[in-house]
Amino acid sequence: MLTSNAARRASRGFSLVELMVALVAGLVVVGAVLALVVSIMESNRETLQATRLNQELRATLAVIANDLRRARSVEDPLTVAMAAGGNPYAAVSTASAGCVVYAYDGALNGPWHLIKLDSGAVVLQGVGTRPASCSPTGTPVRLGSDQVQITALTFTPTTTTSTPPQPTDESLVREVTVTITGHLVDPNTGLAGISRTVSQTVFVRSVGVGI
Repeated sequence: MLTSNAARRASRGFSLVELMVALVAGLVVVGAVLALVVSIMESNRETLQATRLNQELRATLAVIANDLRRARSVEDPLTVAMAAGGNPYAAVSTASAGCVVYAYDGALNGPWHLIKLDSGAVVLQGVGTRPASCSPTGTPVRLGSDQVQITALTFTPTTTTSTPPQPTDESLVREVTVTITGHLVDPNTGLAGISRTVSQTVFVRSVGVGI
């Protein structure tokens, strides 16, 4: 009789309490796994977006560098060197913060170009005569993607005063270090909060006046 009762109890399986405990434990494990998966996915997305941001900034910096290193270039250097006034495109100005003004033969809409930070974007503008400020009339062209907001742009010239070509010249710009900082335009605050800074030193091809 005792053996028969024990067999019946064994055949009843798990009790309701045991099933509930097992269910709760299973849900906890599943929840932990899902949280881990979501965290990994978010981390991967942030890594990809940070890489994308870095590439966008470097691409914009490359465009700036490629144009800026042409500053002072002329079609006939020998004739310009013999001219009384010297190189008419000698000036490279970084007097205004976040802006550089320079010129070269063959510049689009130029010969004078200026690159500056304007409302979260880096823009380039060409003008026919040397601008008196970094806000000339005309329509600038945006450099870089509209998916990236630029928060800082600096042009730091390296100069020397050893042998100025004219008595009134204060310095000679030999190179310009361009530094750009930005972040992604994204509704996700976590991704929009990712910021990167890239920098490159641009060597000017010829010698002229820096202001």
